[in-house]
Amino acid sequence: MIAGRWVAALAVPALMSVAWQSAAQAPEYYKGKVLTVIVAGSAAGGHTRFARMVAPYLQKQLGASEVRINNMPGGGGLKAANHIWRLKADGYSVGFGNASTLIMAQMASSAGAQFDVTRFTFLGRANSQPRVLGVGGKSPIRTIEDVVKLGRPFVYPSQGTDEDFYAMAVLADALEFKLKAVTGYQGLADTELAVIKGDGDGNSVGLAESMASLRSGDKRPILVLTSQRIPEFPDVPTAIEAVPAEKKNLMRAVASILETNRSYYAPPRTDPKAAAAFRAALGAIMADPALLEEMKKNGWPATFMSGEKQQETIEQIAKESVNLAPIFKAAVKDVQ
Repeated sequence: MIAGRWVAALAVPALMSVAWQSAAQAPEYYKGKVLTVIVAGSAAGGHTRFARMVAPYLQKQLGASEVRINNMPGGGGLKAANHIWRLKADGYSVGFGNASTLIMAQMASSAGAQFDVTRFTFLGRANSQPRVLGVGGKSPIRTIEDVVKLGRPFVYPSQGTDEDFYAMAVLADALEFKLKAVTGYQGLADTELAVIKGDGDGNSVGLAESMASLRSGDKRPILVLTSQRIPEFPDVPTAIEAVPAEKKNLMRAVASILETNRSYYAPPRTDPKAAAAFRAALGAIMADPALLEEMKKNGWPATFMSGEKQQETIEQIAKESVNLAPIFKAAVKDVQ
């Protein structure tokens, strides 16, 4: 079972990473070439906005002629992951999305996960942000205790079996409330609207993407799926606090998986020269004051992790999270 040490591992300071070397020290693999970033999400989603913000910095650091952003929504990120799994491993096409989705889908033995997450070539985590469980602003639900006492299933609009879906399955199991996941929504905007309109009870979303609706009162935060409380909502408890003592390690495991978050990754056995060049470039730009300022303005914390460290961490998480697998498998079965 994952313990708190994995939370610490996910927060290793970037200055300690070998990926902080200048990309000039890596082979000029991408010079004059086109890099395609396949984003696991819609054109209007947070992943895409983040990837587009980073693209000019990547292009300059790599010396690429162009960085193209292609969207591939579907299956909560699994459609894109399956596509990347089958790509030519030359490094000229890479994926960008939530690594946590890939880990959880594989642990669930999801039919939609046609890959081995440990064999992807991870290039680095660019950003990780807290996940916030929010309900509609007009909802009678005001706390997680109200969810437990609801007397009916908690209706959860979902864009697929993504990391938030799996995290909610563990939470429902730990607190013994019934969860009714309604899948098929096309991205965050749709699930947010469903909650605000009252078509669903609540959803779990990254803080930056949900901040506008939370600040306006259209949604109300009732729980954070993080290792510790967040400064934006200091009175909102963590899921670890909310669950019984015997379930806390499970929620800690979920929190550490969620913190793998927004990552670049490539097919298995990607050319080592390509991986080295990309990892070095990502490390360099994630230390660029201009990019860090842009991230700050958008509410995206700088939580870089090198590709090398991420590869090790994900392999360890996959090995040690066996206690979550039965819960994930049951959740997938319930929505099939």
